[in-house]
Amino acid sequence: MSMPRRAAIVAVALFATPLYAQTEAPPVPETVEELVAVIGEAFDDPEFAHAHYGAYIESLDSGDVLFELNADKVFMPASNEKIITSAAAFVKLGPDYRFATEIRTTGDARDSVLFGDLVVVGSGDPSLYEVHYEQSRDVFRAWADSLKARGVRTIAGDVVGYDDLFDDEPYGYGWPFDGFSYWYSTEIGPLQINENYVDIKITPPEDATGEPTIEPNMPSEYFTIVDNSIVVDTGRTTLSAFRPHGANVIYLEGTVLAGSPPFMRSPTITNPTLFFATVLTETFEEEGVRTLGEPRDGDDSDRWKFPPQAFDSLFTHYSPPLVELNETLMKRSQNLYAETFARALGLEYRGLGSFENGQAVVEDFLDSLGIAPGTYAYNDGSGLSRYNFVAPRQLATVLRAMSEKEQWIRGLPVAGEDGTLRNRMKDTPAEGVVKAKTGTISNTRALSGYATAASGERFVFSFIFNAHLVSSRDVDRITDGVLALIAAFEE
Repeated sequence: MSMPRRAAIVAVALFATPLYAQTEAPPVPETVEELVAVIGEAFDDPEFAHAHYGAYIESLDSGDVLFELNADKVFMPASNEKIITSAAAFVKLGPDYRFATEIRTTGDARDSVLFGDLVVVGSGDPSLYEVHYEQSRDVFRAWADSLKARGVRTIAGDVVGYDDLFDDEPYGYGWPFDGFSYWYSTEIGPLQINENYVDIKITPPEDATGEPTIEPNMPSEYFTIVDNSIVVDTGRTTLSAFRPHGANVIYLEGTVLAGSPPFMRSPTITNPTLFFATVLTETFEEEGVRTLGEPRDGDDSDRWKFPPQAFDSLFTHYSPPLVELNETLMKRSQNLYAETFARALGLEYRGLGSFENGQAVVEDFLDSLGIAPGTYAYNDGSGLSRYNFVAPRQLATVLRAMSEKEQWIRGLPVAGEDGTLRNRMKDTPAEGVVKAKTGTISNTRALSGYATAASGERFVFSFIFNAHLVSSRDVDRITDGVLALIAAFEE
């Protein structure tokens, strides 16, 4: 091995995520055997003697297993669960799949009036948010334009959200109750606007005599913000946004440090169907389409308990393709997208968007890869549940099956560049060549994906740590250091 290459590997070992807490450089791996020994020593860190963890690294080119540790034991995967959900959706629905939202009516249009209700039939489109549009309500404004182009200026009836294509379970199995106020635990439904939460920008005043400026990204009468914050001129900002379960009153509690930069809090709302119908009604009014009725959740009355085809179609809106939505899911680790994908599988293959139906489709997909039922527990689509269990070798099996699907791999975070890996493995050989899904819930840390060595050899890997009592950064010290060594390795 040339001296520059040796120096590069030594630098990796001593960089921000060193393999050992020591001042001298560790031995430089010059052969596969030495590399395996160094990886084994890294995972034998005494700081993790109390924890449960597993690891698996396999060459995609030769099929040889480079390293394994508890590879067939099952662990809580956290957001590595999204690898399974995303892969199943990509294969079973296809990269070009689009969510359809149908705008229908119970009446007909005459003399600029739509006589009857406007019924919006949702199938789970998660994209009506500022990631895919300049503003979350841009699509609603386009719908108002479509109505006006048809001569409609007044809706005589109600604006109804029809959500019967999904079941009525708003949360995943085993989700923690204390997270329901936070964006990552938002309610699930077939009608989604602004990802079913509110982004609130808080701008601190210049000094402690002032008041913070509170700006929701999508003002609506649907929710109320109560500012109980206290402005301080020393210390730090501790403000949190809390919403009591079942209510749409958002309380801002804690301190705001005067003179500090603006920041964001993103609390959830409850009943996303009614939220959708309310914001749509408000947007119509702003765009010159009056509504004489009220925004409604279609579950509120038997009046809308019909198959969607019973209502006359006005027009249909289609989401961006699944390949684009998948990038949002994986790079942002967006739980709502993952749960929506699981229910879309249930809707398309079994006629109802329930998790149980989607679960059956995902299990069929895993079975097709040789992952037998009863050897894992797939209990939500996102990994937020602590009832999920999967083995590192099983995740690697899914990743191996997807390894030639470049459109799918494009959705993975890239080390040191984007997504949830944008701040990890920077300025190491792993930067730009490790593409992987992160995973974090309390006392659990996971990372699974692909790495390419300096020799050009491609590897698939899965690392899962459970029941650790140290920081996530301590776990990253091991996993990221190992991946930096693999990325630099050239036998």
